[in-house]
Amino acid sequence: MDSIAVKPPSGAALASPKVTKNAKTAAVTANSMESSVAFGCEHVRELFEEAKKAATRNYIQILQTIHDKPSIIAQTHRSTANADGRSVVSLRPLYLCLQCPNVMTEEVRDGHFDAKGHAFSVESREGYLYCHPCADYVYDPALETLRLQKGKKRKHEEMNSPDNSQLIRHNSTFVPCRAIGLRGLYNMGQTCFMSVILQTLLHNPFVRNFYLAEGHKPADCEKDACVSCAMDEIIIEFHSAEKTEGYGAVSMLLGSWMAAQALAGYQQQDAHEYMQFILNTLHLENGGSTDSHGSDCGCIIHQTFAGMLQSTVTCDKCRNVTTALDPVMDLSLDLRSQAKKRKLQQSGDGGDKDFAIDIRDCLDRFTGRERLAAAEYTCGNCGGQQQNATKQLSIKRLPPVLPIHLKRFEHSKSSSSKLETKIKFPLTLDMYPYTTHCKTTAPTTKASLKNPSLSNLNSSQNINSPYPSLYYELSSVVVHKGKIDSGHYVSYSREGNDWFLFDDSKVVLVPESEVLAANAYLLFYMVGALEV
Repeated sequence: MDSIAVKPPSGAALASPKVTKNAKTAAVTANSMESSVAFGCEHVRELFEEAKKAATRNYIQILQTIHDKPSIIAQTHRSTANADGRSVVSLRPLYLCLQCPNVMTEEVRDGHFDAKGHAFSVESREGYLYCHPCADYVYDPALETLRLQKGKKRKHEEMNSPDNSQLIRHNSTFVPCRAIGLRGLYNMGQTCFMSVILQTLLHNPFVRNFYLAEGHKPADCEKDACVSCAMDEIIIEFHSAEKTEGYGAVSMLLGSWMAAQALAGYQQQDAHEYMQFILNTLHLENGGSTDSHGSDCGCIIHQTFAGMLQSTVTCDKCRNVTTALDPVMDLSLDLRSQAKKRKLQQSGDGGDKDFAIDIRDCLDRFTGRERLAAAEYTCGNCGGQQQNATKQLSIKRLPPVLPIHLKRFEHSKSSSSKLETKIKFPLTLDMYPYTTHCKTTAPTTKASLKNPSLSNLNSSQNINSPYPSLYYELSSVVVHKGKIDSGHYVSYSREGNDWFLFDDSKVVLVPESEVLAANAYLLFYMVGALEV
């Protein structure tokens, strides 16, 4: 790609042309359909005056990279997290500089403009042109024609004949950028448990993109009251029309009742149990079977949520190690033992009674060593004798989306109770310390990297190497308010950089601080990046 040097633009930035609606028909007007502007903005005009030929050639090359080559190429950039330059696959759109061969994240894009003065970049999914001085995407007629052609050599007249233009004007429906799934769900009689789980799936990019790409085709489905068809109906509705009123998920409720008799009726249900139900049902209705396991099932649900736990038991006498693998769709973390431990610490220190447990402490306990009495373990290597042993769980394989269930509800024969203990959880969670790889290799904690005598490090290991990490970003939070038998569920989900509260049919923009202060019941973390 040719490098283009353009003098950084000066003066006030000009706004890009906007698409307007006809107030009566809500259709796109003819003048807005075929824009008559000469340039996308003043900065594009300056670019074309100085280097139009090179800019056009570079734009065509970028479009060909996006549309003709494997999609992973345009989504791969050099990591700047540890200054090691590793290739990382981003799950969010990247930006390809129009004036040099750089592929950047949104943050690096802004710094690139400050350092190099390169004002234009191309979005990696659809090829939209971003102008940094305008701080917006801009519509330029010449470049838009190339974008629609996807970098291929086709005459403009072949695509935009008078007959086609007239056909487009009379049959097109205006779809605004606001149709991004920000819509509530009506409560149809204590159905908030269903609504919060549906909202987490609606804002899960893996599940959402599967349905928007016609991964499940209702026209070809012969099942009555199909839950997957109902999910397709909701996602298409939420992403195809600009509506602010709530949506009645009648088909989903009926499908749930038909698939599980325990859900039938208008009693309050547990959101975690409903999540397990709908994930299993969507698995079965999208190519999965009852014999499929997380390791070999190719359905969208297992590709998104399926992980693997490893249980390791070590005999205290002969040190024989036995391992077992267990597929999981979520992690269930115990709170009561952590709450008791923290309460004792607080009472001993005379601290604040309104204490909070850090979720990382719960994960440490979940993957910590557990003593097994001789009555609980029989060692095959010791001739079938009962021996004391040590058991440890670790995460063998992490899924792209990791649901974490916090055990707030306890049930016994005589009563049920809810644990109101506050849980601290971060926006970004490093899952590497809880993986099998971390547990079974030489310790590489930050303390041991600073002081090699603290651990038995490999001689081949570089002490100065970056600390291993597997970062997950918080994407949704489900909260249960009130008592166990008369409570209400709400959820928070992230859309872009903004957080929204979903309370039945009400949708409210909320600050990040409110999300982190929520008394969470379910947490959904999504992998930040995929290395190649």
